[in-house]
Amino acid sequence: MKEIYPSYYAAFKCIANRCEDSCCKDWDIDIDSETEKFYQTVSGPLGEKLRCKLVTDEYDERVFKAENGRCPFWNEDMLCDIFIGIGEEHLSHTCDSFPRVKIEYGSFCERILSFACPEAARLMLREENAYADFGGDEELSLCEDGDYTSFLLKARTRSAEILLNRGLPFALRLADCLEFNAQVQSLLQGEEPAPLDFEGARFCGVSFIFDMHLGFEIMSGEWKSALGEAALNAESLVISEDFEKDFEKFALYYLYRYYLEAVNSGDVLYAMKRIVCAYIVTGKLDADFARRGYPYPRLRVLQRYSKEVEHSYDNTEALNAGFDADSRFSVQNLIVTLENL
Repeated sequence: MKEIYPSYYAAFKCIANRCEDSCCKDWDIDIDSETEKFYQTVSGPLGEKLRCKLVTDEYDERVFKAENGRCPFWNEDMLCDIFIGIGEEHLSHTCDSFPRVKIEYGSFCERILSFACPEAARLMLREENAYADFGGDEELSLCEDGDYTSFLLKARTRSAEILLNRGLPFALRLADCLEFNAQVQSLLQGEEPAPLDFEGARFCGVSFIFDMHLGFEIMSGEWKSALGEAALNAESLVISEDFEKDFEKFALYYLYRYYLEAVNSGDVLYAMKRIVCAYIVTGKLDADFARRGYPYPRLRVLQRYSKEVEHSYDNTEALNAGFDADSRFSVQNLIVTLENL
């Protein structure tokens, strides 16, 4: 199987207790069955604690539940007692692999890092042309045999080119990318692409997007407070050009991480609309923090959005459900909104 990596992938190394937002913080830790079997054999106080803390969650998954926002094995020195006590080779698959993500597509797989890890986020924000080896060729056509993967690879490459058109403000690039993917969606549905009809489209503001995010499952009180503060002034806050330079890389990460989900879902617009929401929320948060002297660094805004929203199944499902049910999330309304930011 062919494996494809972004250019920053090999440079990643966990910085352990120097990390400002550890993966041992806030999350419950999934434990795979093979690791659980080994933990049943560990002797002594560590073995007793492993078995005591291993529980079944509401999704019927075996986990270590966070206690006061911490993995029960994350010690006062911000190091892992499992790693120290029985070795790295006996970490769960989740702990051993994060933030590395492997996505398989039959004949090939793509490996990427998660933006929810601060050190991975730093690498991604520094790197140029990180995804040069991803994607397909220039021709955009739907395969007759029903295999959408080749078609979607080409569409993803074209979408990246639109997002990298630095002759336009980023909001307009996003609008163009939405319009292009509306045509892609028509092809996926077996329809002839047609120009979008903007009759009845309207500027909906952005407060409804903040309201949706404030209704999500939120792990960090600090994040919830920051969202609430920004929501109060969301309509008047202006996203800076400087922020757009960093968000461009975040958007490409989202595109390459999630666009090909349409192989199974049949919908490319979910990924694009999630990028629009991320742009508006993080861009307005950044503007609010700039107004207040940056109490929360820009990298942490993007990284925390990834951790709070992208990495929550419930929050992602809530976003997609909102896209389906709320007309304010139509492609036309979002384009008008982006053009009026």
